[in-house]
Amino acid sequence: MKVKLLTVVLVSFFCLASFGQEIVKPDPSKDPKLNALLWMQNAAEFRLLTRQAYRYAGEQLKKGLQDKDWSADEVQLEAGGFQDKPPAVILDVDETVLDNSPFNARNIVQGTAFNLENWNTWAHEEKARAVAGALEFITAAKKQGVEIFYVTNRRDGMRVATINNLKSLGFPVTQAHLLTRNDKAGRGGDKVSRRAMVAANHRIVLLIGDNMADVCSQMDVADNRERNRVARQKRMKLESRWIILPNPVYGGWERALKNAKELVLDQAEDK
Repeated sequence: MKVKLLTVVLVSFFCLASFGQEIVKPDPSKDPKLNALLWMQNAAEFRLLTRQAYRYAGEQLKKGLQDKDWSADEVQLEAGGFQDKPPAVILDVDETVLDNSPFNARNIVQGTAFNLENWNTWAHEEKARAVAGALEFITAAKKQGVEIFYVTNRRDGMRVATINNLKSLGFPVTQAHLLTRNDKAGRGGDKVSRRAMVAANHRIVLLIGDNMADVCSQMDVADNRERNRVARQKRMKLESRWIILPNPVYGGWERALKNAKELVLDQAEDK
C-alpha cells in the first residue's frame, strides 16, 4: 500500500512494550521536514515548477543541439574537442526523475531518520513515481537523437531495482546508461568521475538535477556561504545549461547548514 503523507499523518495508534510500558508514538507534526514534504506531495505549485523546468530544458536543448560549441559540463567545456561528439543529456534520478516522497513520508510517520538500510529497502520496492514533466522531456529528447544518461548516488546494489522502477514508468534506460555510485571503484558521490565517463564519448548538452552537485563540482562543502559563493561564480557561465528542480526536503544545502543553533535568518544578503 502506498504511503501517502496526507492520509497517514493523522493516523493514531498505540502499542505496549514487552514490559507493559507504552511506547511513545512519533509526532509527525514535530518533524522539521513535514511542511516541505506536504508541499511537494500536495501543492499544485510544485508540479507546475517541475513541468516549467522541463519545458525550459526542452527549449535549451534545441539551442544546444544547434550550437556545436555548447557544453553544459564545465570540465568538458574547458578541455575542448567535444564538438563532433554525439549529444547527450545527464540527469540525476532521485527527486529529478523519480519522486521518492512516499519514502520520506514513511520516515516522518514512523519517526525514522534516513539511513541506507531503509533507503535500500525502499529502492527495492520499485514504487517511486515520476516527477512531473520528466518523462515528456526525456521522450522528446530521445526523438531528437539525444542519448540519455542517469547519474545517481544510488549504490550498485540498487541498479536492477532502479532500472525496473524507471522502465515501469516508461523511462528509457539500460545498464550502460545508469551510472551508480561505488566509491571503491572510483565512482564517487561528487559525480565528477561519472560525468567524465559520459563526456569521453558524448557532448553533454544539458545537466539536470535537484542539487547543485548534480551539475558542477566543489559543491559538497560544509560551509553554506562557501557553497553559495561557488554557485554564484559558476552560474554566470553555465546557468542556462543547468536545469535545477526544487527540493526543499534534503540536499547539499541542508548538510551545509552545519548546526541549527548557529543559524541566523538573513533578511538582506544577496546569496
